[in-house]
Amino acid sequence: MQVGSTTDAQDEPQAARRNTRRINPRSPELARQGTTLCSRPVAERATVAHESNDLLRAARDHADLTQGQLAELANAEVERLTGKLGAMDADYVGKLERGVHTWPNKHYRQALRSVLVVTSDAELGFRSTRHRGITVGSNSRRVNRGEDDMERKAFLRVLAGSIAGMTFVDPVDEFVARASSGDAYRRVGRAEVAHIRHMARMFASQDHVFGGTPSAQAVVAQLSTSAELLDGQVHTDSVRQALFSAVGDLADTAAGMCFDAGMHHYAERCFRFSVGCATESGDWALRAKALSGMANLAVHQNRPDDALSFSEMALVRMDRLSPVVRAVMHTRHARALGSVGPERGADCVSAVHRAEDAFAERGGDEPEWIRYYDAARLERDSGRALLSLALNGGDHREAQRRLRSAIDDFPADHSRGKALAMVNLAVLTMAREDPAHAVELGTTALESMGHVRSNRVVEALKQLRDRGKAHSGTPCVRELNRKIDEVLRTGQT
Repeated sequence: MQVGSTTDAQDEPQAARRNTRRINPRSPELARQGTTLCSRPVAERATVAHESNDLLRAARDHADLTQGQLAELANAEVERLTGKLGAMDADYVGKLERGVHTWPNKHYRQALRSVLVVTSDAELGFRSTRHRGITVGSNSRRVNRGEDDMERKAFLRVLAGSIAGMTFVDPVDEFVARASSGDAYRRVGRAEVAHIRHMARMFASQDHVFGGTPSAQAVVAQLSTSAELLDGQVHTDSVRQALFSAVGDLADTAAGMCFDAGMHHYAERCFRFSVGCATESGDWALRAKALSGMANLAVHQNRPDDALSFSEMALVRMDRLSPVVRAVMHTRHARALGSVGPERGADCVSAVHRAEDAFAERGGDEPEWIRYYDAARLERDSGRALLSLALNGGDHREAQRRLRSAIDDFPADHSRGKALAMVNLAVLTMAREDPAHAVELGTTALESMGHVRSNRVVEALKQLRDRGKAHSGTPCVRELNRKIDEVLRTGQT
């Protein structure tokens, strides 16, 4: 299944037909409804009527821009104005033109005005239809928390809207429309929060066993459904904070799964959504985790400056973080420093030592999502942080020692993590002119992957293959490269 996107050809009648289509009672979509919050057959959902924004469409046509081009230019303008990337895409612009969204946040409005060369929101057909804060209190009284709260909520709604657009089946296109129209809101309590937490752990566990695109698709669909609850009626402020934290936890899980499946664009959007939810809930540990995930993604994409920025943002308010969370943040910072180059080598090593010191302080009082983290994973992450330095002329012995230690102690049921450490060690060993041992490690890694599908492991295998080309005259290296090519071609180990 493919991600749906809005184009100029998708007008309102087509969107209405999509939202009222029949579902085969034996289809996987219907079966999935039993495992998602707030789900119901799409045919039962009332079609939401929207007034098209002809002024915005006309302005875009006059500028001779496609929806995607307008989104790209507007995102660049948002980044110029705020220093942060915008999250608009063609799907979002299409919703603005169809009237699904009528009041983007102030930075988006300013960016769109600048790109389309107009001076007022009215010239682009933007209008505010919402004048409420989030509902808090047992008497369901609507509380106005002021302009700052409205801006935070608008920001989260834009993110939630983009998350909804990421679903691979049955997109929840009407989410923001319902939030803006003042329709009835679902009551949300501790039970829903616990359900979302459970789903996050369930998907994380499944990802360790299988990985791959199907798992990522499933968790993104669940995230879209769960994001609807952010606009629900909550009984107390503590429930509201717990809700944002739980949805942020699920978003971070989705981001990690998309990252590992090679769906990097979706991974970054989910990470950003998680940061927004964590900030709204005051969950400093989750905020740090999501930011460090963005740092790891940036390292993977060879964006060292971004990696360093995100990892250092994750270190803010370390006093709010538990020992194991601090340790993980230091390993991510170390890896970002290592990716910059040898000039930050000493800082990278120092960050690894800080991670060890933090881990030594652990006492068991840790967030649920980090309780799996053990000494083997610390060694793996520290070894991977030192790997870039070792491959660029640095001391290779410490990286080798840590990766070997991780391989020896890694849990047997987490084959992906062990395979990744093994391939990393094989790359380093091949670079250190020991091809026979590197082939042994690489072959074992291929055999240990089992049914797990991981884009990160695949990329590491490509790196191993490229390093092996210097030893193409060695028969065992040629055979390993043949096996790697077969895995890359078929996806089967």
